[in-house]
Amino acid sequence: MADNEPQSPPTPAFSKDNDDMDNESGIEEKFIQNGVLLKKANATYISVLNAEGILTFGQCIKTNLHVFEWKPETCDITDSESLESGWSLVDPISRQPSPQQPAQPASIACPTSTVSGTGSSPSSRATSEEPATGAPTKAKLSIRVFLRDLKGLETHKDELRFYNHDHTVHSVYLFRQTSTSVLLQLLERFRCVRKSTHRKNFYRCIDDPDQDKLQKSFSELNIADIRARPRPRPYMDMLSKLANVQQILPIHRPASQSTLPGELRLSNLNARVQDAAADRHSTDESHGGVPVTDNGETNGTETRKLAPRPPVHRGLPLDAGTWEDVKCPNGSISDPERVKEIIFRGGIKQDIRAEVWKYLLGLDVWEHTTQQRDERRAHKTQEYFQMKFQWLTMTPTQEHNFTGYRERKCQIEKDVKRTDRTYEFFAGDDNPNLAKLQDILMTYVMYNFDLGYVQGMSDLLAPILSLVQNEAESFWCFVGFMHKVFANFDIDQKGMKLQLEHLRVLLSFVNERLFNYMRENQSENMYFCFRWLLVWFKREFSNSDIMHLWEVLWTGLPCPNFHLFVCVAILDQEMDVFIDGQFSFTEILKHVNELSGNLNLAAVLEQAESIYLQVKQTLDAASKESHHELRKIIGEQLSSSEGGTTGNTDEDEEDEEDSCMSIVNERSPEEKEILQRKLDEACDLSLSYMFF
Repeated sequence: MADNEPQSPPTPAFSKDNDDMDNESGIEEKFIQNGVLLKKANATYISVLNAEGILTFGQCIKTNLHVFEWKPETCDITDSESLESGWSLVDPISRQPSPQQPAQPASIACPTSTVSGTGSSPSSRATSEEPATGAPTKAKLSIRVFLRDLKGLETHKDELRFYNHDHTVHSVYLFRQTSTSVLLQLLERFRCVRKSTHRKNFYRCIDDPDQDKLQKSFSELNIADIRARPRPRPYMDMLSKLANVQQILPIHRPASQSTLPGELRLSNLNARVQDAAADRHSTDESHGGVPVTDNGETNGTETRKLAPRPPVHRGLPLDAGTWEDVKCPNGSISDPERVKEIIFRGGIKQDIRAEVWKYLLGLDVWEHTTQQRDERRAHKTQEYFQMKFQWLTMTPTQEHNFTGYRERKCQIEKDVKRTDRTYEFFAGDDNPNLAKLQDILMTYVMYNFDLGYVQGMSDLLAPILSLVQNEAESFWCFVGFMHKVFANFDIDQKGMKLQLEHLRVLLSFVNERLFNYMRENQSENMYFCFRWLLVWFKREFSNSDIMHLWEVLWTGLPCPNFHLFVCVAILDQEMDVFIDGQFSFTEILKHVNELSGNLNLAAVLEQAESIYLQVKQTLDAASKESHHELRKIIGEQLSSSEGGTTGNTDEDEEDEEDSCMSIVNERSPEEKEILQRKLDEACDLSLSYMFF
């Protein structure tokens, strides 16, 4: 930017003023990006020029006006945040380049006046307060400006420039961790900016307080980073409804003549299927005996019926007697598959649950004898405390120079203080179990620093710790759980997006009436199920029920993606509520959130299994060349000519991981001896300098 470019000084907002404004109103955050450098601003901000900070974009709750805020990065730990905030969507704590991190709804100060340049009105400028005495400190200085008081935004490489209405520069920011396009795409989706047709890389600011309700619901769900679907178009809606006439008239079109856009297809996962109606199936209210049209990958078509849902009944839980029966004299488990089948049918009795969980989560090995099991636990305990020792002995200088570690530690401290505090095990101040929870999460950062810590992980650990209680054993059980849901916390949310798409495919197959209703109401993206999938229904059931549900899912029966059938079962139960009440997306979202604590787990599991059996029987009766995506979802093996491998790529990932680990583990005995000698020497020197 040229130095002689005109610039208008923004008026600072200070913490003293902010405290007063916090009591009056707040803003709902829609975008937060760390590592944003303040490159140019008024001389008032000279103390924070070229400093990294946090750029926030949000909407005032009272006025519905949008506002930007930049402030220097700090690490404050507070108790004021909502118990449920911060994990309804993946929010990675990472310094590496990443997509924007949509923020959980939180209440922060919203200015009563606009920080603007010379183009702002005199009245608005008059209401801005100046600091009482001296220059503000770096930690308290922040910049705020309403979107409506900006002429526009301009991008230049990784710079983002704010312009006042008189075309002077308000401020300039350098995005060091991600591209400015991430924020601009979000602003375009919320229709807060419009790209100029006359000036390259310039976006005119527009602020409509009455924005589309659907987009508002997206912001409430913190899913702004997931691609919003286009607004409905009447012409395409008409074509979509005409396509459903195939239930009455056998209308078929060659795949090469399909011109419908991707959003009108029931699934865009199968790139080999060129016909938009290839996987469209219909079902009546009883979900049986309705024709299903399937084109597969051939030019021919065939009509089949969706198999009826068989009745399913839950069984008895695994008890101590049965558990002892499957134990061999040497302590190994004789029939693990039978044990898993019993657990899937009825769960586990509380008195043996902690012991069995260690097998389900990989701490103990089914085939190990008692001696092997004890040796493995001892080795794992030593390994845990070795990793714990690493972060406990990190010096203040190391922590200061290790931003990624410091940010993870900060987030863990915040989340631990609000995790399951209503349960007795974590209730009360100075509860030692909270310290255990924090220590395990910090050690997991050292165990898997590529992932580190992501909001929501504390919710997965809490029930394990409350049951197992032993710190080291709880850690390794948590590691086993994270291995099953690792994709939920991908920094690009690829795993979550794929699960939502699989859920969409599954619902369209088993309950087309509900799916069509959701499509007509812009709800077929399944975003309202995000929380269910992220933390495996943790907030939907009581603590005892969630333990039962998790152990059922950990068995991997009857298919790896059974949790998707649980989602479909819940939606299936609520179908009449959605349709009879003519719920919009926002109302569906609200109703789904209100289901928390009001679901019957036994009924949900019975219906989920019944739906699975219905799908399995229908696919068994259909051609092996059809329904590739559904077959992947239920875990069927497909040859390369039938659509490639299964949807689960865990085995491939494990192979890659094993190949990488083999490099680490390929140490000769001499190398191991040298490494141990260096470790002993370092420990001895550390102790000697400590005491002498």
